[in-house]
Amino acid sequence: MTHFYASETYIEAYSKLSEACAWLDSLGIEYSKTRVGRYQKIFGALAKHQQAGTLEAFHEEHSFEAWVNAAHEVAELVRMYEGLSGEANPLLNERLKDSLKGQELYVLDSENRSGRDFSFELATAAKFVRAGLAVDFGHEADLRVQINEFTFFVECKRLKSAKKIRKRIKEGINQLHKRYVKSENSHTARGMLALSIGKTVNKNLGLLEGNDDKVLGDIAFSHNCAFINRYRSHWQRISDQRTLGVAVTLDTPGIITSNNQLVTCHEVTINNSVPVDTSDYDYFLKIANHVFPRRT
Repeated sequence: MTHFYASETYIEAYSKLSEACAWLDSLGIEYSKTRVGRYQKIFGALAKHQQAGTLEAFHEEHSFEAWVNAAHEVAELVRMYEGLSGEANPLLNERLKDSLKGQELYVLDSENRSGRDFSFELATAAKFVRAGLAVDFGHEADLRVQINEFTFFVECKRLKSAKKIRKRIKEGINQLHKRYVKSENSHTARGMLALSIGKTVNKNLGLLEGNDDKVLGDIAFSHNCAFINRYRSHWQRISDQRTLGVAVTLDTPGIITSNNQLVTCHEVTINNSVPVDTSDYDYFLKIANHVFPRRT
């Protein structure tokens, strides 16, 4: 398993966040009074103190929990910005507005429909757009993408309760089946589930620990594998073979203990639900490698 690791200063991170906020502003989306506006203030103060060499003063003004929370949330916003900033679509704008809603602190997010659910959908959409694919933001499915002759649907489920994991997976599978049936050509309809497991793995937003970035990546990967091993029967035993598999995503803050460096981990693991000796499996692999590529 290979992982991609990049390091940047707080000043550089604040610059990226400012670009993302400027993008929201250009779309006419008021963000200053949302949780994103609060994160911008925290990162602005962090960059200012780093530039002045007074980081200790920053930590006296802001709690460690608020800082980690902001770093975790900003990482997803930047991924959305980097993938979607070239899109000009009023329907995307509406989803962006919804994604900014919710409690500032991740740990206070409720089990009801949340702005972070929309964020996960858009962060997933950003991966398809960055792969050069056009996403239909006006469809009732979370994502609808035309990939060659296939109409490809993605249902995104941000899992927030361990007790409801099976229910939510079944719900997503049933939704995909309905998308295929309603599609203009059900024979060329395909789809997959995208599951976010961060809330069930790390509901209190604690720090994943590793001595270096490779160890940290391996630990995040092991969480995804454990989830897949436990729940794979729920998508591998389905009768509708148009659902090709799942993408399991773990987003969590972490720390490299050798230098006390804060890290935002983003681990995506793919698992098929169609047999390996089929053309659908080959198609699923092509999508996985194109949209969720391994980076070295």
